[in-house]
Amino acid sequence: LQGVTHIVRGKDLMDSTRKQTLLYELLGWDYPETLYWGRVKLLGFGGFSTSSIRRSVENGDFSGWDDPRLPTVSALRRRGFSPKALREFWIELGLSQKDISIPMQSIESKNSKIIDKYSERRSFIEKPRELQLMGKDGEDINDLGLISIKRHPDFPDMGSREWKLGKGQIIISENDYSEGMIRLKDFADVEIKGDSAVILSRDKTGSLPIIHWVSSEHHTEANMIVPRDSEVEIVEGVLENVDASVGQTLQLERMGFAKIEEIADSGMVSLIWLHG
Repeated sequence: LQGVTHIVRGKDLMDSTRKQTLLYELLGWDYPETLYWGRVKLLGFGGFSTSSIRRSVENGDFSGWDDPRLPTVSALRRRGFSPKALREFWIELGLSQKDISIPMQSIESKNSKIIDKYSERRSFIEKPRELQLMGKDGEDINDLGLISIKRHPDFPDMGSREWKLGKGQIIISENDYSEGMIRLKDFADVEIKGDSAVILSRDKTGSLPIIHWVSSEHHTEANMIVPRDSEVEIVEGVLENVDASVGQTLQLERMGFAKIEEIADSGMVSLIWLHG
């Protein structure tokens, strides 16, 4: 009555096909062409099923069908997976009655190739530590002019992230802190001593370790939801304060992709982790 011509279903429903075919014959209808596929398991997500997820959601084990720990379409959408990436992945996989296990990295790789083209770069600093930037040989920080870093290294038409250093205070991650020479990504080689960072050269002079950073005057408080196996971790830090909008996908320097879920009136940004 609905004009269905094809049925695509799991091979566990073959018995249902036989029963339905009898009903169609008695009613004088033509039974649709039926295609079967085996169970596809996403490695890293365990043995989830629709019924078990429903029970877990109803019991409060998960916040909803879009809980980032789940392998549901709504959860992947919330995290920022491209519909095009999912569609292309399943078309390439094709239909098979064989049960298979798929590493999540296969879908992530497909997604990266698609979203990278429009994901602007930003710096997110976990465990922030402030340093005072100093010019070499007494050079005034304000003489450095406007700092300009591309929003995307491969697409200059996206423009640049720009700011002045002001008082010269910057923020790096405590995890990256060590005394000695390092490269502040896309900016300068510096030597860290205590709570100071002395600029050695704006040009890259060697194979120094590269770390990401933000200006103390151009950042906003931020937190990020990170699903880790069966748990959800809230990572607190600061985000480079350049115009952004809810729903926008960013590539966080040296970390990976994340999506902006919320921007509070206070400017606080809430992110959700996508993948590396």
